[in-house]
Amino acid sequence: MDSSEPGERSSVYDAPLTITSSTTVKAVAIDTAGHKSETAIATFRRIPNDWTVKIDSKYNRQYTGGGDEALIDGIRGTTNFASGEWQGYQGQDFVATIDLQKETEIKRVGGGFLQNVGSWIWMPTHIEFETSLDGVNFTRVADIKSDMAVTNMEPSIRDYTQQIPSVKGRYVRVHAYNFGKIRAWHPGAGNDAFIFVDEIFID
Repeated sequence: MDSSEPGERSSVYDAPLTITSSTTVKAVAIDTAGHKSETAIATFRRIPNDWTVKIDSKYNRQYTGGGDEALIDGIRGTTNFASGEWQGYQGQDFVATIDLQKETEIKRVGGGFLQNVGSWIWMPTHIEFETSLDGVNFTRVADIKSDMAVTNMEPSIRDYTQQIPSVKGRYVRVHAYNFGKIRAWHPGAGNDAFIFVDEIFID
């Protein structure tokens, strides 16, 4: 596979492809007269670890981000909340636990969030991170406060990360606190705000 545009001299798709690394696949259909379709492009990204995610909250069925593993797949969202990379949680906090599969030295935690006030999406008021060796007993290692004004109407992405004293852990639990009911100054006053998250960072 290479980065060239597919054509009549390209490999013919006649069996399933096996992909072992992050790859962009391009394909065209060519009829017997040589007429070529528009190029179809799909990008496949290999998740850089074997972590798993357990989400205690329930994301909106319109904003799944691609499923639970989207939180650790390295794929980032844009300021377009409907672009497909964001998970949206309305009227509730966002709580999830990442299983690193083995005891790991952890030095930094964080998460990526979106604010789009016109679409009822606010940054969490703060984000707590806890670590655990057994998945039962957790110790808080970070509590990151939002620094974005709740009246900031411009769609904005913010990565909230924090260096922490090195700690051994297998599980990391994140709890992002919802903005709550939309305030009286907003056209959606009285309705439930969203939290939008696209990635959890653990180093």
